[in-house]
Amino acid sequence: MGNDTPVVDSHAHIYPARYLDKLEEIGVSPDSTAIARNMRASNEPDEMSARIEMMDTAGVDVQVLSATPQVPLVADAAGAAEATRMVNDIYRQVLEDHPGRFLAYGAVPLNHPDQALEEIRYCLDELGFVGIAINTLLDDPRSAITDDRYRPVFDELNRRGSILYVHPTGAGAHSPAISEHGLAWVNGAPVEDAIATLQLLQADYPARYPDLRFHIAHLGGDLPFLSQRIEDNYEDWDAFPHSPADTLRHMWFDAANFSGGSLRLSTEVFDPDKILAGSDYPYFQDDKYTRAITYIRDAGLPADMTQRILSGNAKSLYGSALRGRPAR
Repeated sequence: MGNDTPVVDSHAHIYPARYLDKLEEIGVSPDSTAIARNMRASNEPDEMSARIEMMDTAGVDVQVLSATPQVPLVADAAGAAEATRMVNDIYRQVLEDHPGRFLAYGAVPLNHPDQALEEIRYCLDELGFVGIAINTLLDDPRSAITDDRYRPVFDELNRRGSILYVHPTGAGAHSPAISEHGLAWVNGAPVEDAIATLQLLQADYPARYPDLRFHIAHLGGDLPFLSQRIEDNYEDWDAFPHSPADTLRHMWFDAANFSGGSLRLSTEVFDPDKILAGSDYPYFQDDKYTRAITYIRDAGLPADMTQRILSGNAKSLYGSALRGRPAR
């Protein structure tokens, strides 16, 4: 891509075993943590070597890491704060051990706003992380990330001009029709992407928080396919305070979807200058990790747009955090 244009994978995860143990200790169900275990996803040296080898094979220079969806949405505020501090410190060590290869979104205990605010300060001021990551949904099906009690978190991130990464939980959108039929990740995850994004639009958060940059996983789920239906509901039924078609073009989306047709559609619905490459590592590895990059190159997009999705858009979003990280 050139000396000053590193290829950036904006959607990847590390799940250390001792952190998953900690989550279970404070009340997270083992059913939730099971998917993150034993899949070359830890920070152990051999698994990190395998990860970096896959990055090199795919031509990826930098991965952006997050602990989502393995975050401590538990009643125990002290335990949740301790767990997020643990994983953030582990991520800090990964960045120090592999200079130039990783950036990170910090984890916060969102359902405990006071503790979340403290962890935001720690992640952004002391660790130098590029933003904060949260799950699309909370444990209570009746709650949303836009509930008033979480407003201080959004206020602070907006004040800082930070990035908020929103990633599915794997809870099947709290729908038995999804989760009880083995569809939590097949269909539930992209449904959650869309639900959270539409909740943000209904609450008018992009307008309320103009300096907060929203990064949504998986091309926003089914949003590109439903974009005209969503806009019609705004025009005819006042479903949103502002035009979704306009608002979505101010948000960022990663391309961890892997369908060329979906990517082409997304460049029509979203701002193509706000679409980022993403792999969803460790859920896709080896040949399918490489595919996360090659499918973008093979999607039939204009060459300059392809380059921006692989590299230039990430430089716009992450700014100085990518400075001094040339393509390998």
